Amino acid sequence: MGMRISSGMSGAQGVSQGGAAAWQQRQQSFQALSSALQSGNLDQAKAAYAKLTAGASNPAASTSNSPLAQLGKALQAGDLGAAQQALASMRTHHGRTGGAPASATTPSAPTATTGNSLNVIA
Repeated sequence: MGMRISSGMSGAQGVSQGGAAAWQQRQQSFQALSSALQSGNLDQAKAAYAKLTAGASNPAASTSNSPLAQLGKALQAGDLGAAQQALASMRTHHGRTGGAPASATTPSAPTATTGNSLNVIA
């Protein structure tokens, strides 16, 4: 009895490319937010935060105790020091010294194989 293995694409390649673009946009927004906070520019930080969280389905963004939510509250209150502290907390919480926190804004980059299916026929 032979086995045949086939793979099927279910439109995943287009979805994958869109996911990669969205991931890259979030990465750029986070970098802009980080740069604005480091330079002390509250207005740019607010704009970058708004762009970063626009349409976010991340539950951490809505949890009042999350570092991302604390960052948003600090920006809304105009408290640059608290916003910088929240950013540092995000980085520390995720065990990183720079860049976006792993779970809040930088999920694994989608690949062309995301969504493929593997059919094994015996």
